[in-house]
Amino acid sequence: MGYLYLFCVALMFSFGGTCVKLISPYFGAAYITFFRFLFGVMWLFLLKLVLRQRFRADFRKILLASIGWILFGAFAKWMAYLAENYALSHGPSYGNIVTQPAQTIFLTIVSILMFKEKLPPGKIFCILLCILGVMCISLNGRSLDAFFRENLLFTGLFILSGVCAGCHVLAQKMVADRMDIVDSNLSIFAFSALMAAVPLAGPVAGGELLGVRPDLACILAILAFGFITGMGFYLNAKAIPLVPFYMVPVIQSTMAVFAILWGVLFFHEEITLWIIGGTLTFITGVIGLQIKKA
Repeated sequence: MGYLYLFCVALMFSFGGTCVKLISPYFGAAYITFFRFLFGVMWLFLLKLVLRQRFRADFRKILLASIGWILFGAFAKWMAYLAENYALSHGPSYGNIVTQPAQTIFLTIVSILMFKEKLPPGKIFCILLCILGVMCISLNGRSLDAFFRENLLFTGLFILSGVCAGCHVLAQKMVADRMDIVDSNLSIFAFSALMAAVPLAGPVAGGELLGVRPDLACILAILAFGFITGMGFYLNAKAIPLVPFYMVPVIQSTMAVFAILWGVLFFHEEITLWIIGGTLTFITGVIGLQIKKA
């Protein structure tokens, strides 16, 4: 079941770019980010009802004791999704495949600095593979001059998204011994939704959404994005204890392949050998880093 859970997570998250492309004609990145958190929280609440899992009697006490890391994780995840959704809205639907190696490298560095893990030559080589893969995807056969004119912003946003997503993972790790995965994600996403709502309050009150008439595909994409967010993190947490740790990134990396495939099928985006080669290179680097940890 662990492998099935991980495959489902990879498949679900591969549709992130597709959802953004369907929503973005009607709503900007800030709204997409808010919807993702809002409906993610709703799906997690529904999950608790289905599982008949009540909040612990001391949940409020635990929440207050963990509030620093909860708020840190919430802010980091808000920034991660805001950066990712903006870049996906204006760039290719598969561009967020860059976020995974960025997150992996960031967490490796954090492990070394905070948890005093060693950095052997093998890990350094894997990090370089990740960086090389990202560069191949970002350059896509163009000169550096063309890259800095056309794609630097989007690549930077995807890397920022990966770093912020890594901060969210760090926050989860720091509260894992006090809260189960559903409650920690529910708490973090609820605060993220509040943070995402604050800058939207003024524009909404000013009538910015008046006249917006999303089509059925947009509405379904908003609901699906929330489901992906809430259930994806839950299934991922369920899977990790059931499979060898080094297999987690191996299966998760298939997300990149699916994301590229959806871009070709749904949006007729061009896939070059540079993108394919870069994807395989950073997948190798990500897998190598995790195997070294295992």
